[in-house]
Amino acid sequence: AFARFGADVALCDRDGEGLARTASAVEAAGRRAHTGVLDVRDGEAVRAFVAGLPDRLHCLVNNAGGGFAAPFLSVSEKGEDALVRENFTSVTHFIRACAPRLRAASGAAIVNVTSVEAHRAAPGYAVYAAMKAAVANLTRSLALELADDGIRVNCVAPDAIPTPGVGDDLPPTPLPRRGEPDDVAGAVLYLASDLSRFVTGAT
Repeated sequence: AFARFGADVALCDRDGEGLARTASAVEAAGRRAHTGVLDVRDGEAVRAFVAGLPDRLHCLVNNAGGGFAAPFLSVSEKGEDALVRENFTSVTHFIRACAPRLRAASGAAIVNVTSVEAHRAAPGYAVYAAMKAAVANLTRSLALELADDGIRVNCVAPDAIPTPGVGDDLPPTPLPRRGEPDDVAGAVLYLASDLSRFVTGAT
């Protein structure tokens, strides 16, 4: 979606094959794709990836995440740590790595993709939902901390979207059609662009 609107895009993922497909789609739209196969939970790998990007950086989109269904009392300390690192620590890694570069850009933006689960009870996904709520609160705080640097910070909190990692067996929605990845991308594009230049700290 960003490439279709004229942006070169930096992408990272643990899934090298999926990453290559997305990079090909970016290039098919006539833009450049900078890629890296890495685990966003690894702060050193994140810093190395960001250091290797071109100087011009205008937007950061944190959209990694994941979870598993389990009652809270069944989640081990190791499982909890994995959920915290994937859904929260990955966000802080990228913001720390990118913020100094974003300060130099005009109209810079950070967009964190959280979840509707950040705003309601989520039995079976308690730690996941807590981390998404933590990202939403971090977003509000950083919107104020980074305002003087000209960096806007916002969230998008989708309901369940059918993707390869989620599948199609999803609960009904109030609308006759389900949300799709492009619906989320549209909201992210809005928050990354000058169309939302007076919006910060919002979900």
